[in-house]
Amino acid sequence: MLELYHWEPNGLFLKPLIALHEKDARFTSHYFDASRLEQLDEGFPGNVESRLHLEREGPVLVDGDEIITSTFFMLEYINDSLPGIDLKPGGAFEHYRMQAWGQKIATILSPAVCALGCATYLSIDESLRSRIDAIEPLERRNLWLDVLNGRYDASAVAGMREHLKGTIGLMETTLNQDPWLAGEEYSIADIDAFAMIRPLPQLAPDVVNSDETPALLAFIERVSQRPAVATAMSAARTEHPETCFVPGCEASRWG
Repeated sequence: MLELYHWEPNGLFLKPLIALHEKDARFTSHYFDASRLEQLDEGFPGNVESRLHLEREGPVLVDGDEIITSTFFMLEYINDSLPGIDLKPGGAFEHYRMQAWGQKIATILSPAVCALGCATYLSIDESLRSRIDAIEPLERRNLWLDVLNGRYDASAVAGMREHLKGTIGLMETTLNQDPWLAGEEYSIADIDAFAMIRPLPQLAPDVVNSDETPALLAFIERVSQRPAVATAMSAARTEHPETCFVPGCEASRWG
């Protein structure tokens, strides 16, 4: 049986929960507190690939002996390996659009959303310093140290908000033309985007609001009404899962 290691249903952690419930899949849920670095505990599943991927603190899907990380690829794996609704509908061009959105979300939107969420909500106890100091590689450690040492000043936060605007504007334009990001049908692209932008009306109201992004707000509401999303959100153990963020996605080091 599939096993999903996840934290609160927000951001990266929300994506596979939605996809699994869209597929009406049976899986074992393993909840861990990423803000307490429980993903570094002995026995947490991992391999060389999972330690190198840029989402770092995100969910882990285990299928027998296989370990799947990086949430866009995880969504594809869930779709391709399980029966039920096809989350990659349409033809070659629709699949291209889905992949293109996955790239934009992973490399541009997600790092900015995660950093802004950490700057706004995350507080790290000094007791975790020794665990943070032992994190490898250095790039991963520095993301945690930015929070611990209070490096997110007003200028940095303003830069994060500004960084969101290009991708959010493109989403708004797309959703004014089509009901879903990859075309006429709901797909992985919509799950991928929704999980990252759902907190933005509160986290970045200057970027996502009824005046500038009405189509995006309607999209958030439309996806929220899907039964699978409601079931995924029921995995929350805190009152406000939309405030639960950890460092990452790490910006690509490879160009």
